[in-house]
Amino acid sequence: MPTKQKNNYMERTLKDRKYSITGLFKHIGAGNKLHVPLSCYTANSVTTECTRQNRYEGCDPMNNKFATTKKEKVGHITIIQRY
Repeated sequence: MPTKQKNNYMERTLKDRKYSITGLFKHIGAGNKLHVPLSCYTANSVTTECTRQNRYEGCDPMNNKFATTKKEKVGHITIIQRY
């Protein structure tokens, strides 16, 4: 009999400016997503910090730990932590 596997996938959405831009990346966790409102944080600052965090982690350019996208939720930029 197959058992149901629990998915440890978590999505969070921020509603206001709660963390610094660097602090956003400490609250995600492996395999999770964080939706950040564009009314509180600029997309350019989040993507720049994403690049900094990937350099800090020593990631290969084709295997980054963090990624960003604006296509998942309207009015938000999504930070994805892959591993």
